[in-house]
Amino acid sequence: MGPPGSSRKENALALAEYFNWTCISIGDLLKKEVSKKSEYGKAISDSLKTYKYGKSFYDHGYYS
Repeated sequence: MGPPGSSRKENALALAEYFNWTCISIGDLLKKEVSKKSEYGKAISDSLKTYKYGKSFYDHGYYS
């Protein structure tokens, strides 16, 4: 955790390498979904452009 420019991702990658963990970046996952141009990718892209949260999994019926 830290403010913008505090190298959060670099620190996370270094810790993951040191402890032999897998580092999962939410930002990378979102960018990958946007690149697929899927329904969710378009919603994510729109949310990023307008700085508004998108619909949750609850809104899409994944959880009941």
